[in-house]
Order: sequence, then structure tokens, then C-alpha cells
Amino acid sequence: MLVLNQTLIFLILMLVGMYARKKGMLNKEAEAKISAIVVNIAYPAIILSGVTGTGPHIGTSDFLEAIFAVILLLVLTIVAASLLPRLMGYKKEQRGIVNLMVVFTNIGFMGVPMIQGIYGPDALIYMTVFLIPFNLLFYSYAMKVIRGKNSEPFRARDLLNAGMIACVLAIVVYFADIRLPYVITTSINMVGSMTAPLAMMLVGSFLLDVKWKEMFLDVRTILFTLIKMIVLPVAITFIVSLFIKNVYVLSVCMAALATPSGNVLALLASIYNKEAYPTALAGIAMTTLVSVVTMPIAFWLGGLG
Repeated sequence: MLVLNQTLIFLILMLVGMYARKKGMLNKEAEAKISAIVVNIAYPAIILSGVTGTGPHIGTSDFLEAIFAVILLLVLTIVAASLLPRLMGYKKEQRGIVNLMVVFTNIGFMGVPMIQGIYGPDALIYMTVFLIPFNLLFYSYAMKVIRGKNSEPFRARDLLNAGMIACVLAIVVYFADIRLPYVITTSINMVGSMTAPLAMMLVGSFLLDVKWKEMFLDVRTILFTLIKMIVLPVAITFIVSLFIKNVYVLSVCMAALATPSGNVLALLASIYNKEAYPTALAGIAMTTLVSVVTMPIAFWLGGLG
């Protein structure tokens, strides 16, 4: 019920974004600026907000358990993501983007606010543990896959982004037990609270750009969506649950897998792999549209609803 309530909240916020777009309050220029605020300010703030409270801290064993879980999850997900486009008969130039749509979800826009909404800020430390390797993989593995033959060598400075810096700071503040002044923590919490409303409004606006009739006639996109949004999250989280019993960790695993494919992948495809762009746009739009229904189903099937 908690997951369903949270996804319904997301749906309402998406509808608000659609309304704003229809009325001209949102346009492409505004979307770009709001996206920059979410990615560089609100999203890092919500990560930091999870470590500025006075609640009980997780122990070393729980922290190591979370690290083991994210490594296992990523290995299983990357293997599944490598096999899926081949098994589904995608063309060679499309396989890379399909691979990435499985691995890199909208965990920042939807996963983080969902975990906070369901379990409160104390659970965000587990999400932070997950976000660091996800960011590392995105700026190395993902960029290499999407650029293909035109891939540039990985550069350490690519990791110097607001999200990664916030993750590292959160780990330091949390385990060093640094108590920040009330004015600072309150400001961080207020800025972080903007993440879900702004992000979901942007998603709602983005959905108005999609040619839905054509997409709903594409059987392969529909099949991909079912596998990516329900089958893989439930199966992989079940495997992780054979080794991990911590509900917070398992819920973060499910949130990392069951959220829609990341919007940024379509942008990257439009720049570095134009042949894969239509596939990226269709997959991201469909997974985003159905997520309001599929996420509660995935959590319920995984025994986490």
C-alpha cells in the first residue's frame, strides 16, 4: 500500500507537469533549466538530507551487507542487460541502448524520493551506498557503450559531478558522525524536498512529446517493458534476498531496478548514437508511463509492498 500511495503521488505530480506544459508554463527552455536545478541542486540535497538526521546509524556489518548487495545486483543486471537485446532480436546498433535502459534507471528522480517517502530519511544511507557505484558505472561503462566506436577514454574528472560529490560527502558525514547546524540541515532538507515535485513534473511534460499510437503498436517495446519493469526486478531482487535479509537493502534493490529507464539516455543517444535514439525514446516513454502500475506490482511480488 505504501508503494502504491507513493506511485499515485508521482502520477498526480506528472499530471501537474502535463497541465503546466499544456498551459505554456513549461517549455523546452524551462525544462532544461529546471532539469539543471534538479540534477545539480535538489538531487544532491536529498542525498545529503538522508545523513543529517539524528536517527540511529547503521553498523559496519549493515554497510558491508549493502555493498555486497549492490555489487551482486549490478553483476546480475549487467549480465541480464547484455543478453536481453540479443534474445529479443534487436539490431546491432540498438543493442547498446537497450542494454543501458535495463541497467540505468531513473533511480535519482524516482527511486530516491520513493525510498524516502516510504521509509523516511534514515533509509537514504542505503540508497547512497547504491548510488556511488551506479555513478561510477554510468560515467565509464555507459558512456563507452553508448558512444560505441567513438568512445573516448574514461577520465577521472568525469566523476566530479554534483551527484557523486554529494554521495561521497554523505558517506563522510554519516560515518564521521558530523552534526551540522540546524540552519544548514533545515536548508538541505527544504532544497531536497523539491526533487520529487520538480522531477515528476518534468517527466509529465516529457511524456507529451511521445507518439503514443506508434509506440503501442510496437510489440517488442511492450515486451521489453514487461521484462524490464517486472520480470527482472522481481527475479534479481529474489536472488539478492537469498543472501540479504535487510528490508531496507532489498527495497533499495527493487527501487533501483523497477524505476523507469533513465531520461538522460535518450539525450545521450540523440548526441552519440542517432540510430538508437527512436529505440531509447520509445523504451523510456513506455517504462515511465507504466511505472505507476508496474512498480507497486514488482514490490508486491517481491514481498516488499
